[in-house]
Amino acid sequence: MTNWTPALPEGQKPLYRAIADCLAGDVAAGRLAPGSRLPTHRDLAWALGVTVGTVSRAYAEAERRGLTYGEVGRGTFVRQPAMAETYFYPGGQSSGAEVIELGFAYPAPLNDAVELLPILQDIGAGPMPEGLFGYQSHPSTLPQRAAGSAWIARRGLAISPDLVTLTGGGQHAMLVALGALTRPGDRVVTECMTYPGLQAAARLLGLKLEGLPIDEQGLLPAALDAACRDGGVKALYCLPVLQNPTNVTMPAARRQAVAEVAATHSLPVIEDDVYGLLPESAPAALCSHLPELGFYITSLSKTVSPGLRIGYLAAPAWAGPQVNRALRGSCWMSSPLTAEIATRLVVDGAAERILLARREEARARVRLAEGVFEGQAFRAAPEAIHIWLWLPDPWRATAFAAEARHRGVSVTPADTFAVGRQVADHAVRICLGPPQRREDLEEGLKRLRRLLDDGPDGNSFGVV
Repeated sequence: MTNWTPALPEGQKPLYRAIADCLAGDVAAGRLAPGSRLPTHRDLAWALGVTVGTVSRAYAEAERRGLTYGEVGRGTFVRQPAMAETYFYPGGQSSGAEVIELGFAYPAPLNDAVELLPILQDIGAGPMPEGLFGYQSHPSTLPQRAAGSAWIARRGLAISPDLVTLTGGGQHAMLVALGALTRPGDRVVTECMTYPGLQAAARLLGLKLEGLPIDEQGLLPAALDAACRDGGVKALYCLPVLQNPTNVTMPAARRQAVAEVAATHSLPVIEDDVYGLLPESAPAALCSHLPELGFYITSLSKTVSPGLRIGYLAAPAWAGPQVNRALRGSCWMSSPLTAEIATRLVVDGAAERILLARREEARARVRLAEGVFEGQAFRAAPEAIHIWLWLPDPWRATAFAAEARHRGVSVTPADTFAVGRQVADHAVRICLGPPQRREDLEEGLKRLRRLLDDGPDGNSFGVV
């Protein structure tokens, strides 16, 4: 346990916030390393001469800011600073001394300019669609919403264009759905390991996020039922296909069971299906079982073109006014120009061709990772863009990620994804998409395998 005693500024109130501010400063300055176990609530209270309740509030505030995480029965630990502060702002494919970036969930790379350039040239050469560079009375045009409806239909959902809202990517669609369904202080449930973007959105909106148990098939219906019976749950957010980070795809029977629980409690379900079209086949969307409660999210970011920042949100008709208010309050409307590009990609089949090419590249990269980590415990899927690697004893996730960074590879430790004080797996998410060249990916993976084989003490017991 770290013997950490912050020097509190004179007269700063409230004390719990001053302690959290000091913790943030010491993490940023490197005085508290990732994975450091902080003093117990009682020990720090005694050292500072404050109440245990004050320290508890300080630790809760630090966790809310993404600075720490808790493991039941073990204590409170410092998160990886880069993940606490810069998760959404990668600095490119590599940084510093040629760090191989495997920490960000980019789609498998390809030369999509081959498909994009003719569409851009066609827009530039032809008559400009009305309103392409101005405000629109409706957040998007009917053809743009119809293209979104067609893209969603590929997942077995027949959604009227009138119920489709264009957003600035999947992350924005999530924010709009949450904004339509909740108010500050509301309780939202999700998988106990989930996409960090949800945690960021919950903090922004002042929501109470609660993680529910999962197994190898995804969210446990009984746990969802118990949470609903406790009362006050306003929405469920989940990732049923290639769940980020665990790579679980929820089977059809589990989807049916989760939908039945949601229907019993009239619980809105936000289904994040941005990975839904990566597999060649996947079970029907969860929202197909919940026509009046399902808020379905997809985008072009993981399948076609991340830079377009176009997402699609399909919501029930009754939620239309709330969705429109949340959209107007967050960005007013999606970009008409990028929405037009996305529409033409979908309509002329270019989006489909790019998806197929990205899927093939993803398969090749997954095969590469499976070969490098043969004999290790990991979860992959043929068309996934990341793998979930469980670490052998005595590795801890934050220590492994820190040492990997020291060896020139960036990965994401499990605690980044843990919701609340859940016990996170000692695992890391390894993304396969960021390196442009497979050779660079292979080098990064081999460095990680050597690190696994060397162990935390550096005593090698196998080399790739």
